[in-house]
Amino acid sequence: QIKSLENELSDLSKKEKNNLTVLKKMDQQNLLLNKRIKNLEIEEKDKEQKISSLNAEIAKLKARVKKLQNEYGKHLVWLYKQGENSTLKYLFNAESFNQMLIRYKYLSYVHKESERNVNELTDTRIKLASNIEKVKIELAEKIKLKEEKANEQSSLNKKREERQVVLKSLKKDKKNVSVEIDEKRKSEIIIKKLIAELIEKERERERKLRTEKLKGNIDNFEYDFNYSSFQNFAELKGVLAWPIKSAKIGRDFGENKNDKTKTVTLNYGVDIIARDSKEVFAVAEGIVSAIEWIPGYGSVLIITHRDNFRTVYGHLTDINVLEGNKVYAGDLIGNVSESLEGSILHFEIWNERNYQNPQDWLVKR
Repeated sequence: QIKSLENELSDLSKKEKNNLTVLKKMDQQNLLLNKRIKNLEIEEKDKEQKISSLNAEIAKLKARVKKLQNEYGKHLVWLYKQGENSTLKYLFNAESFNQMLIRYKYLSYVHKESERNVNELTDTRIKLASNIEKVKIELAEKIKLKEEKANEQSSLNKKREERQVVLKSLKKDKKNVSVEIDEKRKSEIIIKKLIAELIEKERERERKLRTEKLKGNIDNFEYDFNYSSFQNFAELKGVLAWPIKSAKIGRDFGENKNDKTKTVTLNYGVDIIARDSKEVFAVAEGIVSAIEWIPGYGSVLIITHRDNFRTVYGHLTDINVLEGNKVYAGDLIGNVSESLEGSILHFEIWNERNYQNPQDWLVKR
């Protein structure tokens, strides 16, 4: 998909370098690259954990080999000291038949222990060699992942620079801003549809969970997605933390009239202007349920909270999470991307299929 967008961008650049379509394709490609980098980071961490676990096992195996070698060495020294035919001498020098029987049992035990030690020593050495080889493979794969991640990051940085050039050119024409605003109006339908899909997906998950409970099968995912144990979102009305620390509302919830473009738009959320910092934070505990590219809003992230509340974050870049990740209030989820209107975060709150006025929820400043 990244390569496909690259080809589309190449074709568009030959026709017209600086238009809104080019910007859209760039944003889509950047989102996919960002997701790819986050997945590579997870794979790299997984390799690090495997290597750490294998190294710990190797240390234990080395200690075991040393101990077994010492024990077997002591046995060989004992045999050497007894001299030739030591076993027979030891048996026939017994003062009674009972003592001979006891000595025989003892020698049998010593022989079996020695044989067991030799077998265990052989097996342990094989395991040790196998684990050392596994570490080599994991290290090689980790290096490969690191190189791939560095290449993808370099590509993303380059494309961000190219995006800034296109954005700067597009900002000169006010008509482009009108087109973007018009796109946002259409995109609200896409967000509404996406919310509906997430609601149905959650209902289906709950149905499956109830079925598994009746069967007596409790899967681990129940605990990861046990929304009832999450922070009570409904109680946050009026005291909800802002998704950006230093910001102000640039476009209110509901109808908004643009005097420059002479247009009226319906805003299902609020547009928050980032001031000092562009960092965006989760407003409450939840699960990242969608990361999509939507026309007019760019990279959009949706978090599902307790009791079917959802928060929507639009115009994001440098997204720091993946779908399925659990987040807490105050967790960094990304940064505000620069659009034609500036560094503005689009923020929405939904309960089931009903959009809420974020200004009723956010703590007063």
